[in-house]
Amino acid sequence: MTQTYVRVPRVHRLEYLEALLRSYEGSNAFDEAQAKQSIQREIQDFEQTKARALRRQRPRVREGATTLNECIQLALHLRLIDRYRRLTARAAEVLDPAQRRSILLQSMWQVYPRFSQVILRIRDTGRLELPFYDWDQNRQQSGDALGLDIDRKNFEIIRDFATQLGLVNWYPIENSRQIVYPVACTVTQAEITCMVGVFADKEISLHHCPYALALEVGLLTVQDGHYQSLEASSSLPEGCLTLQTDTDRVIIKDHKVSSVDFEQALWQAYLELADMIPMSPVLYPSLRNQVCAALRISDQAFDRHLIVLIRQPQRLKIHPSDGTLNYAANLAHIGKFLPPQTSEGNFIVYLKLERRQAS
Repeated sequence: MTQTYVRVPRVHRLEYLEALLRSYEGSNAFDEAQAKQSIQREIQDFEQTKARALRRQRPRVREGATTLNECIQLALHLRLIDRYRRLTARAAEVLDPAQRRSILLQSMWQVYPRFSQVILRIRDTGRLELPFYDWDQNRQQSGDALGLDIDRKNFEIIRDFATQLGLVNWYPIENSRQIVYPVACTVTQAEITCMVGVFADKEISLHHCPYALALEVGLLTVQDGHYQSLEASSSLPEGCLTLQTDTDRVIIKDHKVSSVDFEQALWQAYLELADMIPMSPVLYPSLRNQVCAALRISDQAFDRHLIVLIRQPQRLKIHPSDGTLNYAANLAHIGKFLPPQTSEGNFIVYLKLERRQAS
């Protein structure tokens, strides 16, 4: 059985873990100076990117020594390096963009029990409101909102990993609080087994994620008004990701939206933020937060849809423009709110929208 851990190493960006793995540069031997330099470069690039977005002349300076130690711990937990800090075969899979997401998700699901518990809790809740900082006061007033005995730091790391790996998304609200929601449907084989024999409520079948996904992928069917199991298939419909742990099987399907639905949600959210006045400038991160929450999609999915609409307009004309982000009070989370850059390296800070005239 794979060893599990309660504490998740404090690595907020998976790019730092990749920087550690890249530092080996074809060698299997660990070089601490080389690893530190690789992570420092990644940190400095990220800080410079944030500084450009905020129009700050001086990026924050970070040495990265603590980050190196945390990355080594994470790599050991995920079995990307062995106890002698030599690369394993799994490290090459993580560095392969085609395998990176599935390998990291499978490893985290198996190694960190809190990771799967948080993901399934967010899935079941649908929309979870949590404090940013004062978790102790929150527990005194309303109990543990997650239903889990988890500290704030552990939750933040899990949330950030899950956001980067396309399982959840989140945005800040007033009073130093945050909303976290799923952007993928997840179900485990153990859950599907427990569904067998349960009365098949039509409303639950259509809208409750685990039941709907189990029916969609052909692992459950309805007979005589009750759920019945079908033989598990090694191949699932396109768009599904399967994770195999020591004791369970996990099936993940990203939420997808059509270009028509995306454009409609984009226009509605834009008008709300622009006080119903077309061609008024709206902050890109604010619009993205609102549309993603409405459609339950990731920031990356929003960016992809929007770039397509800019290049190939449909019912809307989208006018992007650069500017300065103002997130001085939220520098710890500025990476989450960075908008995409143009080919010239400018950030798309504002968007102005209008309806296209019928030709």
